[in-house]
Amino acid sequence: MCQISHFVGLSGVGGVQRNFVEYMNYQDSSNCKLKHKVYTLGKVDSQYKLPISVHDIRNPVNLISLIIDIVSKHKIVHMYNNLVSLKLAFMLLILPACKIILHERGTVWNIPSSRKVLLQFVAWKSHLILTNSNATKTLLRRKFNISKNKISVLYNGVNTEIKCRKKFLERDHLSVFRVGFIGRLDTPKGVHVLIDAIRILSDNNIDLFIAGDGVLRSALKDQSKDLKNVHFVGRVDTPYDFLRSIDLLVVPSIREPFGNVCIEAGLCKTPVLAANIDGIPEIIDNKVSGELIIPTQDVSIKFPKDAIPLPEYVVNPLTQRLSRPKQIDSEILAKKILELSKSQTLLDQYKRELYKKVINCFSVENYSKKLYNIYCDIYN
Repeated sequence: MCQISHFVGLSGVGGVQRNFVEYMNYQDSSNCKLKHKVYTLGKVDSQYKLPISVHDIRNPVNLISLIIDIVSKHKIVHMYNNLVSLKLAFMLLILPACKIILHERGTVWNIPSSRKVLLQFVAWKSHLILTNSNATKTLLRRKFNISKNKISVLYNGVNTEIKCRKKFLERDHLSVFRVGFIGRLDTPKGVHVLIDAIRILSDNNIDLFIAGDGVLRSALKDQSKDLKNVHFVGRVDTPYDFLRSIDLLVVPSIREPFGNVCIEAGLCKTPVLAANIDGIPEIIDNKVSGELIIPTQDVSIKFPKDAIPLPEYVVNPLTQRLSRPKQIDSEILAKKILELSKSQTLLDQYKRELYKKVINCFSVENYSKKLYNIYCDIYN
């Protein structure tokens, strides 16, 4: 039996963590022939329920165990978002690493070109680099000159058996058209643009519900303090009930390596309006399973010191080339929201088509099968 040792951060809240937990829980119920061991650094967030123990490498015993796994010829070590880790680079420099998979899901967007040599070294020492989208693969190739033969795309998967219950929002808000955002309140998500758009729509019986937390929460609250149609609901443990409670999900991202929330919305049959950037159009087919807006404006928000900085480049999905980051036009966004709020026919089409695509392309079952084949190829 092949052992897979996973090294993944589980203290934060995001698509990487949710996808990993859903994968592990699916493995537990699928009679898989793989043996899994999970390592992390730091505490595991209370919302994540895993079927096996998690080993914190702050404990020296667990760190030594991970090092032994790295040098073993009989174990595969699967690391998530560690391509530019200095500690990993040092470890790979002094250890005869054998079967390492590096799974890149978005951290490279914020890595400066000056660290190219470090990234190239870590990539060279690894057996394979998995990316969550073709956009991530494009960035690795064009910005860091990583060989395309070293990279394989593996889309995230969601548990399609999850039941979405429509009960999250209070009844007071059920008479309005409910626009929603869910995610980290930080620079790349572009929430300030969405608030500007909702300001334009103040007299149209349209409310915005913002789920999540982050360093920009205070600034965004200040931006919307005079708006009665903007509601901050805080962090939610699971996205599904929130997504099922809104009429339209808006993803106004400045950069978005994949856009896990789009497939979660599709599973809940919630239509999506999003920025046409990076990996999002690999999920949303414009005018078929949702609508996309091309970002054209310079980024207008001022960043706190602890906010995630803007990336040097994003991937233009129309040309597959790198370009400077832009934000979508709030007036265009407001117009699109208003149009969709008045077209139930379009909303129903987008719900139906996105749900169909999620079931066919982005299930945890598909993810698990493809990853199993990758493990077997490496092990053999």
